[in-house]
Amino acid sequence: MPAVELGRDRMRFSNIGKVTGIVLLLLSMAQSVQARDYKEQFATYGAGEFSCARYSKARKAGDEQENQIRQWLAGYVSAFNLIIGNTYDIFGSTDFDGMIKWLDDRCVKYPKANLSNTVARFTEVVYPYRKQVKPDKKR
Repeated sequence: MPAVELGRDRMRFSNIGKVTGIVLLLLSMAQSVQARDYKEQFATYGAGEFSCARYSKARKAGDEQENQIRQWLAGYVSAFNLIIGNTYDIFGSTDFDGMIKWLDDRCVKYPKANLSNTVARFTEVVYPYRKQVKPDKKR
């Protein structure tokens, strides 16, 4: 019996380590900016505070700010995968570049929209198509 309990403790600490790692990653990318909310449900930090117009400008420039946005996006979807139940990969049949294309198109249509809210909308659109479990590796 103690071995089983020890195994559960290891799993619990492993999950805590993953969550801590993602939180630290997100905090390291966060800037000191004014947070915004979306239906009073969450605060936004870092590049998520940017407008879609600012996102589009950074994408066209292809500079360090675009890299900052990409890192923020990677953290956002990684945290989404970790926190949302029955979700292994929110991308489903698309990928990171597919999300970028979707954001590019959406931000042209809604330049005043907040980037965080726009990414939240992306997750709502692709959620029904997400991978719920890790795919089997073919040998």
